[in-house]
Amino acid sequence: MEKKLHSSRENVRYMLHNWWEWDKKSIWFCVLRVPALVLMPMLTALIPKLMIDCITAKASMLSMVVLIAAMSALIAALSWIDPFLQGKMNGVSQAAAIRYSILTFRKAMTADYENMESLEGREKFERGRGFALYGRYSGSQDFYEIIVSLCANATGIVSYLAVLSALRPAMILLIAATCIGEFLLVRYTAKAELQTRQKNNPLWVRFDYLYQNAHNFAAGKDIRLYGAGDWLLFILAQLIASFTKVIGKYTRQVFASSSGRALLSLLREAVAYIYLIGCVLSGTMGVSDFIFYFGIITGFAAWILGITQQLQNLDMVATECDHFRAFLEMPDRAELQSSHPLPSQEELPCSIAFENVDFRYQEGKGLTLKQMSFTVNPGEKIAIVGENGAGKTTCIKILCGFYQPTAGRVLVNGVPTDEYGRDAYYSLFSAVYQDYHFLPMSIERNVCLCEEEDIDHEKLEHVLRQAGIWERIEQLPEKGKTKMVKQVFENAVNLSGGEQQKLLLARALYRDAPILVLDEPTAALDPIAENELYQKYNELTTHKTSFFISHRLSSTRFCDRILFISDGRIAEMGTHEELMEKKGAYWRMFQIQSHYYKEENNAQGMREEAAR
Repeated sequence: MEKKLHSSRENVRYMLHNWWEWDKKSIWFCVLRVPALVLMPMLTALIPKLMIDCITAKASMLSMVVLIAAMSALIAALSWIDPFLQGKMNGVSQAAAIRYSILTFRKAMTADYENMESLEGREKFERGRGFALYGRYSGSQDFYEIIVSLCANATGIVSYLAVLSALRPAMILLIAATCIGEFLLVRYTAKAELQTRQKNNPLWVRFDYLYQNAHNFAAGKDIRLYGAGDWLLFILAQLIASFTKVIGKYTRQVFASSSGRALLSLLREAVAYIYLIGCVLSGTMGVSDFIFYFGIITGFAAWILGITQQLQNLDMVATECDHFRAFLEMPDRAELQSSHPLPSQEELPCSIAFENVDFRYQEGKGLTLKQMSFTVNPGEKIAIVGENGAGKTTCIKILCGFYQPTAGRVLVNGVPTDEYGRDAYYSLFSAVYQDYHFLPMSIERNVCLCEEEDIDHEKLEHVLRQAGIWERIEQLPEKGKTKMVKQVFENAVNLSGGEQQKLLLARALYRDAPILVLDEPTAALDPIAENELYQKYNELTTHKTSFFISHRLSSTRFCDRILFISDGRIAEMGTHEELMEKKGAYWRMFQIQSHYYKEENNAQGMREEAAR
């Protein structure tokens, strides 16, 4: 069993505090529902007694009709009030779920990138999201209904106990004992359910990954072309088998618990019947009282069992709330508050230094970066190249502040990056990554990434012209207002790969940050197109400190210096010409790549010649 961050009492207090802060008036819905929930079953038990008493006393037909009409009207009114108030409470609980969801997603978007990328962070997010969005005694929405039920059960116990006080205390104790026995069985089942959920959480993370890829448009092409559907179904079958194994044990536990509860209920009702029949036969109780008290005994048992069940449900919700709070309180390594001002205009462009930087991923055993040290002069253009998995992207993520070094430090203009504050530090970068995304909104907002009223349209047109995409956008029916992401908007535009790259260039130019980072955004383009685009970035981003990351060495020859990374270390450093003269690892990779590109170009030329 996992250790809780907060006690159940603290979590319940937290949820009650939020209820009071967010919608204190809705507490009246709870107060008004409780009498309705308690009175309805009591009146239902009382009506047969009153009717039998009327018949026994030979009351007039009119009196009986009036009595039935009055009781029916009261029950009808209560039956209308309860669902009305329940509907109001549902609205309150859904509004609370939205608030909890906003807190969850805000944390997800502001937490350290490293935390959200880790398996532990993703599992915490899924649990936090589960509390915010999902129900069945494991979510924020259930909390409100549980509180109402607890209040109703407590009131019912007190009310019914007052009625049952005329019976022998031993009978009341027997009812309470069987109910406590049922509670212990319910608690056993609840613990088993919690353990089952904890075992299933990692399986749900994997299942969600498969689900996302099954309907992902980009993955769909590979799945169909290479027949990967059967393989995904095989993995899914393995997951289902794991689920079945865990659920099978839980099902057996539920069956045993339900059987025990059924036996206790049978015992309670048998003893109640025997006792009440004995009272009737001995003359100490009339027939009407027999019917009434049996209904009350059954109801009293239901109230006791209900309050124990709801206490258990409350504990389960408190546990889910603890997962939610554990996600919200997940510590970030990066400092959010700035202790040092950002570089002024006179201090630009920026210098950057890595000093003995080591980095290890949270789930990793070895170091990904090892004692990495280098200095970048203001305005210098640096290429970071190397084989796949050498540590290029990790290096850039540390530079951009997404990761914190395991050891060593990074300085910008001689100041450690954590002194700038995380969000302020982000503003120093214009970056385009290999895995880029466009949001479901207009082209203009995708470039400017701000509200429409904050867009500088003159600047926007200038950067779109610089990027060479202005004419294409002007041809669209709604021009810059045209929506993107066709999965969301039916009339959205689908830009080609080259057009998307130009839009990303416009985005980087519009942000106009002092440090430019290009982390292989052109990997899907051919070498010539990539080289041309990198040259375009180079021309349009003068007077900026720039980093160009690529596995194609020919695309970064124009850079002032090249860092060749191998196995998490800087193996070689220098200009293209200097590294070629050394005839080391960089030279060998360049020769291999140039030979490949020559063959590719010759084949392309032969195809074009044949076509003519």
